[in-house]
Amino acid sequence: MTVLIADDTSANRNMMQLFLKKLGLESICAVDGRDAVEAFEREKPDIVLMDLMMPEMDGFEATRRIRAAQFGEWTPIVIMSALNADADIVSGLDAGADDYLVKPISFTVFAAKMRTMQRLLAMERGQRELLGRVQAISNAVIDGIITTDERGIIQSANPAAHQMFGYGAGELVGQNVRILTPSPHRENHDRYLENYANGGAKNIIGTVRELAGVRANGESFPLELGVTELIIDDRKVFIGVLRDISERVRVRKEREQHAEHLQRFHDEQHREQELARQIMASQINAEAMLDPRIHYTVMPAQNFSGDLVVAAASPSGRLYAMLADATGHGLSAAVSVQPVLPVFYALVAQDVSLARLVSEINDLLNQSLPVGRFVGAAIMSIEPAGGAADVWVGGVPAVLVVGENGRVRMRVPSKQLPLGVIESTREGCEPERIKLSSGEQVVLYSDGVTEAIGADGHEFGLLRLEEVLASAPRDQRVTAAKEALADHLAGISAHDDMSLLMVDTDALQSATRAIDPVI
Repeated sequence: MTVLIADDTSANRNMMQLFLKKLGLESICAVDGRDAVEAFEREKPDIVLMDLMMPEMDGFEATRRIRAAQFGEWTPIVIMSALNADADIVSGLDAGADDYLVKPISFTVFAAKMRTMQRLLAMERGQRELLGRVQAISNAVIDGIITTDERGIIQSANPAAHQMFGYGAGELVGQNVRILTPSPHRENHDRYLENYANGGAKNIIGTVRELAGVRANGESFPLELGVTELIIDDRKVFIGVLRDISERVRVRKEREQHAEHLQRFHDEQHREQELARQIMASQINAEAMLDPRIHYTVMPAQNFSGDLVVAAASPSGRLYAMLADATGHGLSAAVSVQPVLPVFYALVAQDVSLARLVSEINDLLNQSLPVGRFVGAAIMSIEPAGGAADVWVGGVPAVLVVGENGRVRMRVPSKQLPLGVIESTREGCEPERIKLSSGEQVVLYSDGVTEAIGADGHEFGLLRLEEVLASAPRDQRVTAAKEALADHLAGISAHDDMSLLMVDTDALQSATRAIDPVI
């Protein structure tokens, strides 16, 4: 540390220099008050030893000027004078001195005083350094930080707060914080504070809330505010941390608008899909599906099924049945397979051969479907008296013939291309003739059934399907298969449409039953 010695007597200056040297302190000297002020401003000493009776400028005035020149940094000033009257001591301390020593001074007392001043100075500098770090942190924080007293008067504001509200450095200090709030909160702000001071609810203290702020130019903007209350020297101090959330609010509003648009789009799509489903369902001959020989289920992967299950009897009593599986699933697949319906019913009403039925449906799809779209199908016709059937399979799993015990007796594999791939040829449309026995059933199913991936990651599989058919009563096999598939999926969505059609081979007996949805 460096000590400034201000004394017009050279002997006193020399003695102080010796004392300070013994204490390990550096020293500089001034011969009068004016010289002391100039030396202080030039050298910035750590401690000042001030004589009172000096020419040019006395110690009282020099002390006042040095104290005024410190600009917030404390420099201890110790007066050393032969004047020992109480009035002189009081005047010296009132001028700004921190201590008063009466000459002559013993080295022991002087050394103790210097040690005391050094400790106080170290403490003050430590506190100042700590405050400086806190201030630096506050200045560097990107959020605005504002402190107010219990009357709402701003005591401090960091640069981020000034920039956020559009004020110059220091312009907020001394202002009422209500200038940063819009109406009607601005007019009611003082009343809020008064109510809280009188024991009212905290409302905003201790919480983080979204509010509106007002910039210096009158512009309103959204901000996030958190307020903390402190008690310092028995007085309340409020610390507000503010963040401009204009961008966050903008993004949030955009998301809300997008969500609203998506919801409207979803609702419109749902209405359109429901209309499409009703139109498609209306094209199914529901009465024909009441034939007691027909058992079926259709489980779509989405709202629409690309699988089509249809059956109808011709005027001669021949029973026609078809399970069609269009490429993909959902509405696009359902649209692909829908043109088949009017052709199927029209040709069944004409009692045409199965080969012609296949040929005309294939030509229709070949002309109407885009490249890459086709329809796999299993189509059959059973003679009116039973005993025989024509079966055509293209692009779907093999048709199964199961006995009365549910065991598979025959498989009719796919030997043809799916419908719509190429133009019809006689060879590609000819069905296979099979013999049937009383009590047997013909099973048609889409690959979505056997390829359904369950919760365990495994496919349902053909073996399991055959086991289910063999274990269930004759009239409950479709229901058992449907329940087994539901258990296998265990709540997860199927990746493809699943459909199963089972046809009894016996001749039609007079009976009716309830209808299930086909699409």
